[in-house]
Amino acid sequence: MVKSRESEGFEQVVEKIVFDEEELEELKIAIRHFTEGKIQAKQLKQKLLQSRGRMVKEISSFLDFCIDRVRHSSQNQDPRKNSDTNQFRLENNQLQKEITEKNELLETVAKKINFIVSGVTKS
Repeated sequence: MVKSRESEGFEQVVEKIVFDEEELEELKIAIRHFTEGKIQAKQLKQKLLQSRGRMVKEISSFLDFCIDRVRHSSQNQDPRKNSDTNQFRLENNQLQKEITEKNELLETVAKKINFIVSGVTKS
């Protein structure tokens, strides 16, 4: 599967958030201290939860940034698309109105011609 530059960039940012070097080093130290009996299980759990909490917060912020960026770019593009679509609809409606008016005129002319033809043939 071919990845786009954007998805690769997205993965790199998430990877940096999840695999924060300093935090990983602190976790290794905390695990070593736990296995050596220098800290309790509760302290290790707190350290792990703090790490996960930081990840969630940073990923949420990054996703908010991505969503805002998509919204902003779609808002910048939509007016042009909407404007083009609205212009097309306006022109289409105008053409339909003109066709309807011309059809009505043709019907009126056809009735008059029919009346004239029928009067000439009766005479």
